[in-house]
Formats: sequence, structure tokens, C-alpha cells
Amino acid sequence: MIKCELAFPSTIYVCDLNDSDYRQNLIDYTRYRQASDPVGVDKTNMGGGWQSQDNFLDNRVCSELKRDLSGFVQNIRESLTIVEEIKIYNSWVNVNPTGAYNASHTHPRNIFSGCYYLQAPENSGNIIFHSPLIAKGMLDATYKDFSIVTANNLIYPAIAGRCYIFPSWLVHSVQMNRSSEDRISMSFNIFFDKF
Repeated sequence: MIKCELAFPSTIYVCDLNDSDYRQNLIDYTRYRQASDPVGVDKTNMGGGWQSQDNFLDNRVCSELKRDLSGFVQNIRESLTIVEEIKIYNSWVNVNPTGAYNASHTHPRNIFSGCYYLQAPENSGNIIFHSPLIAKGMLDATYKDFSIVTANNLIYPAIAGRCYIFPSWLVHSVQMNRSSEDRISMSFNIFFDKF
């Protein structure tokens, strides 16, 4: 008998938020922020993408989202039996128009990071998680069947109302927006409450 065990797996948490009561207000607030600071921040946004300063969740209009995300974070903490308190430390919104994308990156000096979609039209670009097994990319077999065990990249769909939380060291990128509408997402980082 052959048994396959996963060693040191990367965890990606998925949650569809019940955000129908407040998502449009967040989109409107994003548009306000973008109009107030049209240059924004230049980090991994490419092809005309816009990114806000990293205090998005601090505004009162975001209180319900912050509550829901904080609950999601605490569920992850409990499921992993993390002893330390953890919390969302910073957050920013991304607006990716047609042709925009986000280059491969990590979020250093954090425990977890997350991405929540406010607006995600069809073909607006999905998030890609890249395997942390760098040595595997040097020489790999050809597989008949795709699986999470054999994959070097995993593509997760951009869906309005969906949130992904993942280890901050996990390399990720975002595909080019090939729709005629903006993709709007909010990213955030999680760290120890006291360090």
C-alpha cells in the first residue's frame, strides 16, 4: 500500500462574506479615495493599477467589513491553535482597470495576508498562488492529471464578496484585467497584537 502525506502544506483560507448590505458603500468610498489621491501608492500595481494608502479599514464606513474580517481572522487563529493574539494591522484598496495587473510579491514582516474582492467582473483577473517549493521548478515531471500536489501554481477566482487569507510569505500575483470594468479589491496584513 502506498500512502501520500502532505508535509509542510501551505494554507489558503476562503470565505464568502455576507456583505451585500455594505459592499456598494465600500466601492463608493474607494472611488472617493481614488479621486482624492489620484496618484496613490506605487508597489506591485502594474499597467495603470491604483493603490490607496494603507489605512483603508480605519474609516467608519468600513466598520462592518472590519468586524467580519476580524471574525474570519479569529476563526483561523482558533483552528490553528495559535497562542498569541493576532489582528489586522494595515489595509489598502486596489483598483485595476483594463490591462492592469499585480506583479508577483510577498508581504514581509507579517503572519498572514488577505485579499477581499469588492468588484470582480468576469475576466477581470484572478489571484495566482505560486508554489514555495523553489527547487521543484528546477526540474519537474509532466503529469497526466493536475492536482494540488503536482501544481506549481494555483489559480483562485476573483469573486465579489470573497476573501482569501494566506501566509504572508506565499508568493502571489494577479492576472491582467481583460474586462472593460475595474476590478476592485482590498488587501490587508495580519500580525501579532503584541510583539
